[in-house]
Amino acid sequence: MQVICLLRIIKDSLLRSFNYEGRETRGRYLVFLSFQLLWFCSYLNWFTGAEHEISFTALFLFLLPTFSCAVRRINDAGYSRGVIALLVIAPYLLLPFLLFPASVNLSDERS
Repeated sequence: MQVICLLRIIKDSLLRSFNYEGRETRGRYLVFLSFQLLWFCSYLNWFTGAEHEISFTALFLFLLPTFSCAVRRINDAGYSRGVIALLVIAPYLLLPFLLFPASVNLSDERS
């Protein structure tokens, strides 16, 4: 059951690669980021070497879903859209902030 849940998270995140609206929870973001890192490292290990180059297609398939998932996580964490520029310039500096919990909306607390 746990594996099916993980696969569903990965599938949903990949299908939403061109959707920058909405929110992504911290757990879903961490699962998807781990999956992306695992498959890209596997790709580098098996298909690249001293005489091979990284395929643009594989790099695109790695970066686009990861970027859209990070943008949805920024929306959920309550950061402004200007933080997306920081994500493009220095993604590894922003990674710890994306793992913080979502901010609480004051209008939700009063209800």
